[in-house]
This record gives sequence, structure tokens and C-alpha cells, in this order.
Amino acid sequence: MRDSGLWLDVLEMPEALARTLDADAGVADAVAVFADPSVRRVVATGNGAAYYVGFALALAALRSGAGPELVALPAGVVADPSFAWREGDRLLAISSSGEFKDVVTAIEQGAPKPVVAITAHAESTLGRLGDAVALQTVLHQRAITHTQALAGALAIGLRIWGRTVGDAALARAADDGPALLQAAIQTAPGWAEAAFAEGAIPASAASFGGGPAWAAALETALLLKEIARIPAEGAETREGATSVMYGLNRSCLVLALGTDGDGGFAEAVDVCRATGATVVEVPGGRGVDPRFAFATLLPATCAASGVLAVRGGHDIDNPTWTEAYYATARASGKP
Repeated sequence: MRDSGLWLDVLEMPEALARTLDADAGVADAVAVFADPSVRRVVATGNGAAYYVGFALALAALRSGAGPELVALPAGVVADPSFAWREGDRLLAISSSGEFKDVVTAIEQGAPKPVVAITAHAESTLGRLGDAVALQTVLHQRAITHTQALAGALAIGLRIWGRTVGDAALARAADDGPALLQAAIQTAPGWAEAAFAEGAIPASAASFGGGPAWAAALETALLLKEIARIPAEGAETREGATSVMYGLNRSCLVLALGTDGDGGFAEAVDVCRATGATVVEVPGGRGVDPRFAFATLLPATCAASGVLAVRGGHDIDNPTWTEAYYATARASGKP
């Protein structure tokens, strides 16, 4: 796992994030769009990890309680011709490549102007279509899995929204991100190897997290599916205790994403463990702003998925589904 392209990408997360934060490129333009008094609702959209970033931003906005409404929807919903835009709507389109087909379609089919984009490529289709383009740095993406892109988009999104609504703490939530990521990366591989190097590979898995870490739970389930090829679901902490537990047994794994202030976490762990499932708390979420914990949990969830993938005989960097994904996800049908 440690010599995979995925882990090399993870190792570069702190530097990529530092460059993104230092550049602050396009953030002021995005804030100007959303801070306009005519804006009533912002719809954040993307696919997979990018959608989960939008969802994390929406959950963070709920804790701020100021400014226009911020909601997150998958790009397939927003690209549907039947999607009804409202007066005062604005689109926040998230795609590191800038080429995700449904995101582009949503704009071309009449999303309200001006459109705000978060991308790593100013010259991409999304970069050209966006009226305000906030840029993030992705040094490399050796694996198909998003790591640097996820952390950068989350940080830029938190900064944009915090400045939009006048929440200084939210705007600064990712400022210590590079150092926090470095600490998380140092811990993650040893933890994953100790936790998952032996024993049966889980037949299925689940993950849960509270508040903004709910988005991290969705991403964790995605990683287990895309890297380790283990069927998985992600849920909010209370749902972990009251619905996820229904399908658990001794063949299942639960990755519990603990963050500060998650009052239902201990009970959810106990309820899931009582089913016979193996329940493991993932490091990286404690002692950080819960609104940025999505990023600091990522090294450990990548490491866990990578260790399980190697044991299962799967290619971490080039899963068997890659070609089919690009054929349906990109307008060009190519990476």
C-alpha cells in the first residue's frame, strides 16, 4: 500500500493544500457572487468526492446559521432538465478536472448566472464556463482516487462560505490544514496495517460520522467500494445506531469517524459492536475543527482501504471499473 500511487498522492496533500491556501485564487470573486443581496440559495453540486465536498460545506453552513441557504445535490439531479431553478439561486460547481459531464451539462442547460466554480484547471470546460473560478492546486493524481483535490476543494469552499456569511472561524477552519494533514499522514499507515493486516476480509462495511463528518462517512464508503471493492454504506452517526446496525453481523466492518462534539458517537459504536461486527474508530478527526475533519480523516480511510485492497488482490491505482467510469463521467469519455 505504501508504494502505491494513491499513497504518494496522499503524502503530497499538505503541500498541495498549502499552495491552494496561499494562492487564495478566485476566492474574492466567488465571495462577491454569493454575498450579493439578491442571492437566496446556493446549490453546490459535483460527483462522488466533489459532491461530498459540497455536502460537507452545506453541513458546515448549518452550524453557521447565517447568509443564504446552502444545499448540496448530486450533479445528476442538477443536470436533469426537470430541475427547477428558483429566483435568487446560484450554482457552486465542484470538479477538480473541470470536465465532469453532468456538472457541465447543468451549466449549459441554464443554471443561473453568475456561476461559481471550484476546479484545479482554469482552462477546463468548467473553468471556461464559470464566471468566478476558485482554483485549487493538485500536484499529482497518480491514482484515480481523489485526495489532494478533495482537501483543496473543501478548504477553498470553507473559506468562500465563511467570508460570504461573515463567519471568521469558518473562513479560518482550514488554515492549519497542512500541519494537521501532515500529522494525520504520519499516523495513518501504521494504524491501518495494525488494524487490517490480518483476519478475514469483510463481506461488507459501513461508516458513520456526525455533523460535517457525515460527508466523510459517505466518502469512506466510496473508498472501500472503489479501492478495496467491499460493498459499503455511509451514514450520519445517529443513523449508524438506528438503521445501519440492522444489516450488521460478524462478517461486517464498521469504520467509526469520531469528531469533537459528536454526542451520539459512543452509543453508535456500542450498538454496532453489539451486532458482532468489527468496529474500528478511524484516527484523524479528533482535536481539529469538525468542519475540516473530512480532510484530516482521509489519510487513514485511504490507508485502510489500501491495505484491504492489497489483501484482496486489487489494483489500488487502476481498479477494474476505471474505463467504464470515464466513459460515462467525462464528456470526452477519457481521463
